[in-house]
Amino acid sequence: MNILKKESTVIAYPTIPIIFLGGITEDRKPLHDVIGLAVTDQKEIVRTETNVKVLSSQYKINFLVDGKSITGKRGNNALTSVKEFLKKSDVNVGLDIESRNYEIKSGSSDSGMAALFTALNDALETNYPIEEIAKYAMKGSESAIRSVYGGMSKIIVDQDSEVFGIKLASEEELNNHIGIFAIPFNYSFRVSADEIHSAVVKNPHFKYRLERIPEWTKNIEQALERRDFITVLKNAEENIRNAHDLLEDVGVKVRRKEMMNCCLDIEDMRREGIEAYYLIGGGNMISVVFPNEQEDLVLSGLKKKGYNPLRYKVASGAKVI
Repeated sequence: MNILKKESTVIAYPTIPIIFLGGITEDRKPLHDVIGLAVTDQKEIVRTETNVKVLSSQYKINFLVDGKSITGKRGNNALTSVKEFLKKSDVNVGLDIESRNYEIKSGSSDSGMAALFTALNDALETNYPIEEIAKYAMKGSESAIRSVYGGMSKIIVDQDSEVFGIKLASEEELNNHIGIFAIPFNYSFRVSADEIHSAVVKNPHFKYRLERIPEWTKNIEQALERRDFITVLKNAEENIRNAHDLLEDVGVKVRRKEMMNCCLDIEDMRREGIEAYYLIGGGNMISVVFPNEQEDLVLSGLKKKGYNPLRYKVASGAKVI
């Protein structure tokens, strides 16, 4: 295969849940459909940036994340997926891969894998469609489809447990209707995705959550069609609250004291007539989402309760720069 470009730099954005992803198979496929938002700050500083260089004179893969060699189960999964990508593409080369995360508080595996395989596709000029890029990215991060597509996207698990993604709404359309304030919490550690996946399925009530997922997704998709973003956010918050309740029942606390207090504060704001809703994934951050016309009220309400939120927006999918 004749490779002309040989280098690519891609940025991708982290994601937050609309339908919380909890529970995966051994090969990292979700147990149910998932919906999420790609997000970043107003200046798009919050991102993963990945550079891939093709080494035609050597055949090893050097892979650094934030200056350190990639390690652990996720690292091995990512390397295996890269090798599978090279084999499928009939390419016998080495790679220098360097990925850096900037100001990400919500977890970076999704944006990292989205940026990596978008960059590989560009550097090797394989011209695979977005569906193929998403498939490889998912092998390193079960939520990577959301960063590949951007906007609001859905991960669909079909009857044969095959996984694919669709984009439900573009970032432009969503930013015309909803705003996001991010509230990070400076804890010294965070609960890992693998801890979340293994814990939530141990709750005996998890089976009831699985039964309700189709109801939540249907409500959200139908509300999107009507541009009824309040119903979207109500269902999203309810779904996310349910997931964290199940986790906390088995001793895994993503929402520690300060985050729980913030959730209660947001609920208090709603009782005062302010339409704000909280979304929480596995990271140390709460995303407060609201209709754009309520932005001043939401900001004032959060500041009165002692928070200094960061203004975020819905982000695009992975893109070459």
